[in-house]
Amino acid sequence: MYQKVDVANNQGSDEPQDILGYLGKGEFYREKRRQIPITEEELIKCVHHDNKLKEIMFMIKEIDPDRNGYVTQTELDDIMKLKYAELEKRDLIPIISKYCSI
Repeated sequence: MYQKVDVANNQGSDEPQDILGYLGKGEFYREKRRQIPITEEELIKCVHHDNKLKEIMFMIKEIDPDRNGYVTQTELDDIMKLKYAELEKRDLIPIISKYCSI
C-alpha cells in the first residue's frame, strides 16, 4: 500500500492529515495553540542539551506496535513537545516533516 503513495516533500491541502496525534486531541486543540517557528539549529541545541532520544524512541515503539516504522508528523510533534517542555509553543512541523512517515 505504501509503495503506491506519493511521498514527495510537498505540503499541500491534499496531504494526509492526522488530527488526533499521540495525545488524541483534535485539530481544535492545535488551532488554539500559537506556534512560534523554530530553526533546525535551535532544535538541535535543545536535543543536544537534554538528550531524550531514547525515551522518544520508546514512545514511538508504543504507538507503532507492528514495528513498521510509520509515525505521522502530528504524532512526532506531540511526542517531541511532551519530552521537551521548551518546544511546547514552537512550530516543529516544517522541520520534522522531513523525518516523518506520511
